[in-house]
Amino acid sequence: MKPSASRIERMLAKIEAKVAPPERKCLWVIVHEGDDEAAAMEKALAEHVASHPEDAGRTVRDFRWIVCLIVR
Repeated sequence: MKPSASRIERMLAKIEAKVAPPERKCLWVIVHEGDDEAAAMEKALAEHVASHPEDAGRTVRDFRWIVCLIVR
């Protein structure tokens, strides 16, 4: 008995999920010298979740961060 096309697709989807983890989104934040970097990241994440409700429940560690430090 040959496997159906839908069964093959499901099997491939399971294999791809194990081999390649989902891509992590990247967020960026600008921090001035002396500011709290963690607080700025939490604020940026809250703003991101407000505009993208599908990411609700994700934490700061779930994202790759680009941090721009402004030194005077």
